[in-house]
Amino acid sequence: MLGATLVAPGTAPAVAPAPAVAQEPACDSPEKAFRPAALKIPGVVARTRVLARGRDRHGVPRPPPLTERGKWRLAWDKASRIRPGGPRGVVRLTAHTYPRSAGPALGNRLLRRLNEGDRLVVSGPGGERLCYQVVKRVRVRAERKLRTYYSSTGRPRLAILVCSGKRRGPGDWSHRTIWYAVPTSD
Repeated sequence: MLGATLVAPGTAPAVAPAPAVAQEPACDSPEKAFRPAALKIPGVVARTRVLARGRDRHGVPRPPPLTERGKWRLAWDKASRIRPGGPRGVVRLTAHTYPRSAGPALGNRLLRRLNEGDRLVVSGPGGERLCYQVVKRVRVRAERKLRTYYSSTGRPRLAILVCSGKRRGPGDWSHRTIWYAVPTSD
């Protein structure tokens, strides 16, 4: 009998100890603000890159590039200078939503899976980590002003914006969905 374990009657078989599960480091309360480099949402998306992007000529934060990799990345509005761990304002992130015919993107997954109460883990290039908890999900018409998303005052928070609703044409969607999250400790 290959692969069988022989055990003397009345004794228990030897069991190898379970492999140690690597615990994820706790989230920090960073001493200073840091540039977001990656984001992880347990149960929604594994660690994905956050790209520092500027703004277009209308002052709108640029999304990730329209590439296969860009579909699964987030873009951070670096022009705002608001960073995780900062004392005030909204850390603004964006992700792409794709039409069904083009296959899924990060925005599609967030729309299906990201909910109030979920935890986000933002990492910096130097190993900094800050956790956030989603406290609000809103859907607004695309033409509507997004004052809370663009806020540079008030308590620190993070927001992720994706296109949603009906796709009216390339890059033209009827709505925006925004998740707002606040820093939290473990």
